[in-house]
Amino acid sequence: MSDDELRRLLSDAVSDIDPVDRIEEMRASVRPSPRVVPATRARSWYAATGIGATAAVIGVVAFVTHVASDRSTHLGAATDGNAGPPTATATAIDSSVPSQTPAAETGRAAVYYLGEGPHTTVLYREVSTPPVGASPLGYAITGLMSDPLDPDYRTPWRAGWLVRATSDGHLITVQLGRVPAARPRAMTARDATEAVQQVVYTLQQAVRSSERVRFVRHGRQVGSVLGVPTRKPVAAGRAVDVLSLMSIDDPAEGARITRGRLVVDGVNNAYEANVVVRLVHDGATYAQAPGVAVGTYDPDRMFPWRVTIPTGTLPPGRYRLVASNGSGDLGRDTRTIVLE
Repeated sequence: MSDDELRRLLSDAVSDIDPVDRIEEMRASVRPSPRVVPATRARSWYAATGIGATAAVIGVVAFVTHVASDRSTHLGAATDGNAGPPTATATAIDSSVPSQTPAAETGRAAVYYLGEGPHTTVLYREVSTPPVGASPLGYAITGLMSDPLDPDYRTPWRAGWLVRATSDGHLITVQLGRVPAARPRAMTARDATEAVQQVVYTLQQAVRSSERVRFVRHGRQVGSVLGVPTRKPVAAGRAVDVLSLMSIDDPAEGARITRGRLVVDGVNNAYEANVVVRLVHDGATYAQAPGVAVGTYDPDRMFPWRVTIPTGTLPPGRYRLVASNGSGDLGRDTRTIVLE
């Protein structure tokens, strides 16, 4: 066979082979799957280690702790390191509820009030059940101009300063009465800012939305309320900047409760979701329960928690209920209750 005939035979044998396609196929067979590398970002003072966050999650799943000693049935106060209060159980609640309004999802409403935090004025909230058929926004407006139950709270909004509020699903509009445009001399700049945020947070809770709030008078937007600029609709400030980092929802101030099982719930934002609830009488702690909220480390959110304290062995009387974020230097709230 001649060289030319051999070349033709070889050419015919490989004429149907596409070497490029085969190479790509071979590459694909050994190419590893793409790997996603999570991005990292700088964290504020609120952030903690991944270990801490994991511990909080574990705590949410099941957190049962005994804080009693051998004298757990002792009727008196815990006055030394060995005499602990009665056994207490802390349980997490549904984390699917909105960050600002977990209590309101059960048909209840929350009105925010000014109060003293560890370092400055912050907003606390009182939760209540509106009358059947009450307008959520109407109930909120009335609550803002009414005295709170808890004497530790206050509201700067006087009768007639707020007329009504409406929402179109995108914006909440508040019709103003004779509220001053300038900040009153007796009011601090911080209190004025918190007063405007008090309206924003309360009305947003009423409509279960983060809609901005527009302040108007006679249909025209006003430029200032209590010295706070309102030329544009006002958004809610960051939770950790505006709200108390600890708020008790239940029980209410002055509640009379049958001894046996005291359920305390509220919202907080604390390092590793820590919650400590105490029952104090005449300056002595009679019962104490550690707990854990359903989340933490988000500066724009508050997280619900619930703690149960057995009170059947405690003497009847008036108690001070104290909830704090650990030592309480970052958040604390109190209630006065009566055990019967």
